[in-house]
This record gives sequence, C-alpha cells and structure tokens, in this order.
Amino acid sequence: MDAVRLVWVLPVAAISIIVIKNYTTTDSLKGKGKRHGLTLPPGPSRWQAIKDLLTMDDSQPWLLFSQWTKRYGGLTYADFPGQRVLFLDSENAIRELMENRSSKYSGRPEAPTMSLYGWGFTTSNLPYNDKWRQHRRFYQHGLHSEGVLKWRPFQLQSAHTLSLNLLNNPEHIIEHIVTFTASTIMAALYGYTTLPNDDPLLDIVLRAISIFVESTSTLNILIFSAFFRRLKIYGVEHFPAWLPGLKFYRNAATSRELAREMMDTPFEFVKQSITNGSAQPSMVYEILTKPLEDRESKLLDEQIIKEAAASGLSAGIETTSSSIIAFFLAMAMHPGVQERAQTEIDAVIGKGRLPNFDDRPALPYVEAVFRETVRWFQASPMGKCAPHATTDDDTYNGFFIPKKTTVFVNIWALAHDESKYRDPHTFDPSRFLTPEENLNDDNMQYVFGFGRRVCPGRYLAEASMWIAIATILSVFKIGKAKNEHGEDIEVALKFTPGQVMCVTPMHLYGSIK
Repeated sequence: MDAVRLVWVLPVAAISIIVIKNYTTTDSLKGKGKRHGLTLPPGPSRWQAIKDLLTMDDSQPWLLFSQWTKRYGGLTYADFPGQRVLFLDSENAIRELMENRSSKYSGRPEAPTMSLYGWGFTTSNLPYNDKWRQHRRFYQHGLHSEGVLKWRPFQLQSAHTLSLNLLNNPEHIIEHIVTFTASTIMAALYGYTTLPNDDPLLDIVLRAISIFVESTSTLNILIFSAFFRRLKIYGVEHFPAWLPGLKFYRNAATSRELAREMMDTPFEFVKQSITNGSAQPSMVYEILTKPLEDRESKLLDEQIIKEAAASGLSAGIETTSSSIIAFFLAMAMHPGVQERAQTEIDAVIGKGRLPNFDDRPALPYVEAVFRETVRWFQASPMGKCAPHATTDDDTYNGFFIPKKTTVFVNIWALAHDESKYRDPHTFDPSRFLTPEENLNDDNMQYVFGFGRRVCPGRYLAEASMWIAIATILSVFKIGKAKNEHGEDIEVALKFTPGQVMCVTPMHLYGSIK
C-alpha cells in the first residue's frame, strides 16, 4: 500500500474501530441498567448528539445543552464515541448529586489533550486522589474565608493602580484589567509585584493561558479528547498534523514549554527571594519557610507546591478578568444602573476617599451590581472549571448513571432560570434587593461550583472583583465609544470559545466623573 493511501486508511480504520467499540460499550451499559430495573436518563440519539455538537455555536455550547435539558429533562444523557456524558441543569439534582453524593461525583474525566498540552498537573484536571487532596491543602493554607483577609492590602493597592492606569491610558481597558487581576493573585501566591506594562513573567503566564483556553473548548473535550484517547493506541502521534481533527496537535509543544515556564519561573523567584532576603509574604513563601519535617507531614513537597500555585494562577486570572470586563460592558449598556450605584457610593463614602472593604456592608446596591454581574455573565458557564466524572455506578430518580460518566453542570442555565429570575437576560441588580432595599439571600455562590470541586480561590476572586467594581464606580463614568460621526458604537455581550469564557474586546472609554 502506498504512503498516501496509508495516511488516510489508518485514521478511517481507527475511527471505525472507535465507533464499533462505542456501540458495544453502550449496549453493555444499557444491559447493566436493565439488570437493576433502571434505564439510562433520556437524551438525544448518538448521531443526533454528534450532529448537534458539530453544528452548534462553539462559543456558547451551553445554549445547546439547555435546549437538550428542556427537551429531555434536568438530567440529559448523551452518548459520544468513547465518551458518555450527563448534562445537569436542575438545581435539585445538582445539589443532590454534586453535594450530597460528592464522593461519587468528584472525579475528573480523562483529558488526554490536557496532558498533551502540558496542563495535566493542574488541580482542575487531577482525578479525585491523594495528589488532588494535597493541592487543596495548599489552597486551604491561604485562601480560606479568614485566610484571604491578609491579602486585602494587596487587592486594595492593585485596585488603586488599576484606576491610575485607566486614567492615564483608558484605551487599553482589557490589558489594565488583566494586569490588576494577575497582580493580586501573584502577590498572594508568590509575593510578586507585577510591572504596570510589559511584565515578563505575566507575559509567559498569559501566553500559556491563551493556548490552554483554546485546548479546553467543550467541543475539544467531548469529541477530540474521545477520539484522541482511542487513536493514540493506533499511533496518532505519527499522523501528519494537517489531517482533519489534528490541528490541536500542532500547538502542543509550545504549550508544554510555556506551561512549564509558568510553573517554574515564579516558584524560582520566591526561592531566590528567600535566599537574598527580599521575599515578601505569600502562600509559597510561608510554606517553603516552614520546618521541613512540618511541611512534609502536614503540607507538601516542592513539586506539589509548584504545581498547586501555578494551577491557582492560571485558573484565577482568566475567570476573574473576564468577569470584570463583563462589568465594564454592563455599565456601558446600562447607564441607569451605573448612576444609581455611584449615587449610593457618594452618599455613603463622599468624595474625599476611595472605597475600601469596610464599606462593603453599607453599599447594598453596589453588592447587587457585583452579584448581577456574575449572574449575567459566567466565566465558566459549564462549571468551575472542568466537568466532573462519576467514580462509581449510581441511581437517581429511577435512572441508572454509569461509572466514568462525564458530568457537565450547566451554571448558565441555573443563572438564567426563568422560574427564579424574572427576565433573566436583562441586567437588573435590583433582583438581589428586598422591597426594603436590603440584600436578599441569593449570594450567587453556585457560580463557583459545587461539592468537593468548588473553586478554592472563590473568596479571593470575589473580593478582587468587588473592590475593582466599587473603586471604578467611585472614579469613572463608563460609556460607549464614539465613531467619526460622534455616534455611539454599540456593544454587546459576546464570547470566545473555551472552558473559560472570555468577553470579546469591545469599544469602551473611561471618563472622570
């Protein structure tokens, strides 16, 4: 057989084997469920699911999954080649399975593309095992609800720097927001102070994250990961990179190098700072300077510290930045909301100083703006920040849920549930206020995930978002940019594909109140 024919015959043969094996596996699962007197949850046929997935808007996959759950119910089961998937958007089912039965639903599906891209070390991609528990112990050291209070001075200073950067260079809103978010996280993790512009370490991190976001699109997870897992057996690494479906293979080497730099460089910065006596307080510093015997018995070795810290850095920058950018967009689209929030700040704080964290209880409408921002826009609409996986067979409401099922929690559907939120597509902070203008009990914590996989950095993230929102509202009036005719340039909420959702760049300007 000539080489050209071999190039095409091998992939086709491998895909055929995958499909045949998948049919056999699915039939086996159905039989297993029937032996328990149960069936799999309802859902689209195998081929309909694949067709829908390949034709959906890959920047908003949650819309397709919401359509499925409306058609088939709050538990929707879909069968892809080599991968069985459960979609949840019923709050009762989510809390029962993700929280009350978290021991069975805290796993992670196999993600070969993550390892290929060099991101298999991250906390969000680890299976539910001892290494994952060590990562969580690292976060618990400095990111629990009381522990994050010591990072507030860094967050406050970074918010002031953000305002100065916006004042001096308002056309680079996106870059300033990313620098703000990164500076707070890098200060807490490494005691590192980012430069206002062109920070070399931040550049490494952002380039690594950019490729990571590309590799974690929902389509990649559900289709390419499943095929890659099987195809690797047949030597996919020897196939030409230009073959259909193998585009992701091309960037893998660069991604692995950047991920390694992102992990090693800030960690070595802390070690060098300890050596020369210039180290600032940080989570990595505090753990590394503990007595070795104490660290080994109660905490972690250096590799675990390095991996966990890099995981927190990569996860926090993209999600928090996207949420703050969405806030800017919301204020440009809803000037009445902005004006009401600024009136509250002026009444409570006055014009002689900027807000601080002590002001938060006295600013209920600003708090409502923060809550509505994370409801209206979810940086990780399909869960923080990756799908779950079942670690054992389970049953729920008369349905059989097999072991090793990938489970997507549709956070977007929860945040746009019409039975809970009136006119959910409208940005309306007043939905979080009582008739007496006090905050209601809906604190939007579900956007940070459920059960044992809840986001460990949630307290740091929400504090950074709140102080950024309050500070910006106290200083700037956010509006739409003008075209050459002096007319407003319209803006809208749009997304880029990936497990972490990013708002696409939009035209905004900041002007002093």
